Amino acid sequence: GYAVAGPIFHELPSKTLAGVLNGIIIGRMNQIEWVCAIVALASSITLLILKRKAGSHTLRVIEFAAIFAATVILWIYSNPTTDRMNALRSTIGDFDHPHQTTEYIAAKSEFDTLHHTYTALVSTNMILILGGFVLSVVNTRKS
Repeated sequence: GYAVAGPIFHELPSKTLAGVLNGIIIGRMNQIEWVCAIVALASSITLLILKRKAGSHTLRVIEFAAIFAATVILWIYSNPTTDRMNALRSTIGDFDHPHQTTEYIAAKSEFDTLHHTYTALVSTNMILILGGFVLSVVNTRKS
């Protein structure tokens, strides 16, 4: 939100146009996140197997669990949540000139709820990933 959406919605003259551009950027960021998640999972599993006899095995399991949880959350917000938001964006059509139809109001309400959910999931992932990095550093120093 801070790095992408804020400037886009501030600088562009239309909420609808800003939303389309923001959606494209977020889609590409999700693709990068998937590459990072796969590399992190593979690395975590490899270290868990190779260092299983080391004294930090429990921390490696926790590190793997955090990365796995972050990957599951990534799937939730980059697939069903984003897909539904895109469908609602099509239903809403114009965010700049709200319609007072029942369909528009319901779609906008659901969109706002999903947007809030998406933001909360991304924030949760940031905390999990930061925790995974901290555990990785601690594990590396113990090895």
